Amino acid sequence: MDFVRKHKKLSILILVIAILVLIFGTTLARYIYNVIHNYILESNEFYFNSTVLDMNGRQYRINNWDGVNNYTLTIDVNNQKNSLKQTTSDISYEIEVNCPSNVECRLSKTEGVIYQDAGTDSYQITVIPKEEFYEGDEVEVTTTATSTSPYVKSLSATYTIGIETSNFTYNIEDSVDSKYLTLNLTNTVTYYRVETAFDTYEVGDRLTPEEYQALTDAQKENCYSAIVTVSFPPREIYLDMTNINYLHRVANSERTERIDGFDYVNEFTFKMDASSSEKVMFYKSDPDQNYTYPVTNETSIVTVTVETAE
Repeated sequence: MDFVRKHKKLSILILVIAILVLIFGTTLARYIYNVIHNYILESNEFYFNSTVLDMNGRQYRINNWDGVNNYTLTIDVNNQKNSLKQTTSDISYEIEVNCPSNVECRLSKTEGVIYQDAGTDSYQITVIPKEEFYEGDEVEVTTTATSTSPYVKSLSATYTIGIETSNFTYNIEDSVDSKYLTLNLTNTVTYYRVETAFDTYEVGDRLTPEEYQALTDAQKENCYSAIVTVSFPPREIYLDMTNINYLHRVANSERTERIDGFDYVNEFTFKMDASSSEKVMFYKSDPDQNYTYPVTNETSIVTVTVETAE
């Protein structure tokens, strides 16, 4: 009776839950149990959360894997309820991943610690194909992060990763509290095209990587495997000017936006080699934002347009 008097709101909630469970069954029961469990943990100022995982399990559908190269998922966890409330001790946690037999899922680590001062931690899942995949195939990957100290709480998510046989793909790696994000670009076209005639080559001629490498630097300027243009809002993210692809950008491709009397780059174009990957780093105006794409966000803060040699 003392508990009821001291926790009147919680007692009423438990009674309502019991009635709902009788009506709707175990799925709702699990959901309600998690709500109560989280309420108790947060009453003890314990916060173990994630932008992509959830106590009741989140579902994601991704359709940008070529089924040939490894696919990496980045998972973040944090010790915050909001910007004003966070756990005042380190949080230890364990990591699990489940995959079908036609892929290998490799964890960057199997346990971690969210240090109080850091506020966040992360791990990666690398999905490695073990057989040939075709467009339309998909694999389901489930990961769980479980805090072990000072309290136990489990967060999980399931990723359905579809195969799309595109010759060019990109994604953004980011997390809350990160000062920068990384745009990853992959070109799987295996040859080059001539865009400007030179010597005995005509526009549209196809070159193998070996033929391309035999050209002089000046001749290579007349060919491409992928021409990539990236545009972005410099008020939210601004370019790391030391990016190699920016330093080697196509002549006169840079565009700028004037903000508070200064010109900030908001677009540039560069060429990518055949069968290659590149990274473009951006700094964030607001570290609290998470621009991960396509897992966390359905749209990308960076607009990528590409012309391939195919």
